[in-house]
Amino acid sequence: MNIKDILIASFTGTTVMTLFSETVSHLMDANYNEAEILAKLIKRVSKASKRQSTVAGWALHYLVGTSFAATYKALLEKGSLKPNLINGALFGGISGLGGAAIWHSTFKAHPNPPGVNLKNYYTQLVIAHVIFGVATTLVFQNIHCKKEIDAGNA
Repeated sequence: MNIKDILIASFTGTTVMTLFSETVSHLMDANYNEAEILAKLIKRVSKASKRQSTVAGWALHYLVGTSFAATYKALLEKGSLKPNLINGALFGGISGLGGAAIWHSTFKAHPNPPGVNLKNYYTQLVIAHVIFGVATTLVFQNIHCKKEIDAGNA
């Protein structure tokens, strides 16, 4: 498993997902940006400064993206899945449902969660993860094709 491939795919997938969440936030006049919500959760239970909690929120968001991309890559390498758009969307959707369950538990357990319309948040979260899965798949496909071309030229 090539960590460089995973980092490229996770960075791309997480960034595209976050752009979608940010777009939905603006359209719905709400904050559905996962990293910003994480930062608020951290700030409200710690003595961290706003800057520290913001950095921690973004770092955690990208770290979770990396773990999802690594899991997807492991499934691809086992031969369980083919790197195509349908499987990417399915992986993203399943990840999104799992993510929504984790967010739900987090909001319920947190002593002072931010006010978020949970139904809308979870809906956009699952769609955002589908987008993550598709974007990650496109990166993995591109890397795979490049490696095949390079191997053919060797």
